[in-house]
Amino acid sequence: MLDKLRDNTSFLHFSTREIVAWSKEYVQQLPPDYVPRFLDIGLGSARDLLSIRQALGNRPVELIGIESQPSLVEQARLHQIETLSVNIETEAIPLANASLDVVIANHVAEHLKELFWFFGEISRLLKPGGIAMIGCPNLASWHNRAALLFGQQPPAAKLLGAHVRGITMSGFRDFIEHSGYFKVVRSKGSNFYFFPVPLNRLLERMFPSLCASMHFQLRRTDKPGSFLKILDEPIPGIGDTPYRRHAENTNVETVPQ
Repeated sequence: MLDKLRDNTSFLHFSTREIVAWSKEYVQQLPPDYVPRFLDIGLGSARDLLSIRQALGNRPVELIGIESQPSLVEQARLHQIETLSVNIETEAIPLANASLDVVIANHVAEHLKELFWFFGEISRLLKPGGIAMIGCPNLASWHNRAALLFGQQPPAAKLLGAHVRGITMSGFRDFIEHSGYFKVVRSKGSNFYFFPVPLNRLLERMFPSLCASMHFQLRRTDKPGSFLKILDEPIPGIGDTPYRRHAENTNVETVPQ
């Protein structure tokens, strides 16, 4: 019963509606003859990029996705979306510094150990003033809190699962705004388990920090350098983990300096 209720609102989990609205608002501020450049990290079915293209109507856009599954790469090609195959935890994304206007990473961060490398690449690729839209499960959702209350592993951080990061709204804001490379412009909660859509939407607005999923709009500040430089700061305990600082594909000229 609960699984059926959850599945009925699963489309809310990825907040495509908000991602499209945020993208459209940003693009409308650009000169009308300018062609904005988007990158979707973890392209999948290209749902977000295709929805953005449709919402922008006749406005020309350049769409790029990071994807490695052959069937999804072929699907992207049919939709005129360029694809790159990159290990986002070990390799530099083969695009030039400050060459993107918008980066999307919708439910990707929770799968990554190398968050500093990942956001270092995003900080490198975005133009100052460009935006990133980041979505991930919310460790502090009401159903994860209930699981912990009863001594159970929270669903957002299953040990027999793909997620290696547990992230909350306040924790992500503290992380991403550290040292001033990014500024959180907006944040929202999505999908309030296990309620029907109209009530779900109301509860999202009332209790965003208790939702199953959360999304952020970030603005790249004009601070030079890479988010990766945070690893050089004297943060207590950060040296206990050997986070990646250099790309495996060192022949790529765009490796962060």
